[in-house]
Amino acid sequence: MGRSFQPMDWFTGISIVAIMAGVTVSTVVLVAVGSIRRSLNEAAGRQSQQIRKLTETVATLSQQQQAAQTRIQQLTDANRKLSDELSALGERLNDADTVKRVAGTARLLH
Repeated sequence: MGRSFQPMDWFTGISIVAIMAGVTVSTVVLVAVGSIRRSLNEAAGRQSQQIRKLTETVATLSQQQQAAQTRIQQLTDANRKLSDELSALGERLNDADTVKRVAGTARLLH
């Protein structure tokens, strides 16, 4: 006897195809999500490294700036000291010239 198609056979076939399609779509989505997650983790790792390098660079630059400011202050102090010494020397020379002129004028008058 020939077997006749029953509505249940069609329903079973469509159900199997639908389940297989769902499994396939789920697998593709899971692979895509895994790939995206891996890419994000790698990007986060690179960004973390760049932040660490920038932090080190900023710390180094801050130290260099502090050293430069200290050196500038030292040079400013040395410049002020030299200026004071030059002023004192100029005053002594003026005083010596004044004493010589007065003594020279006094000799001429006598």
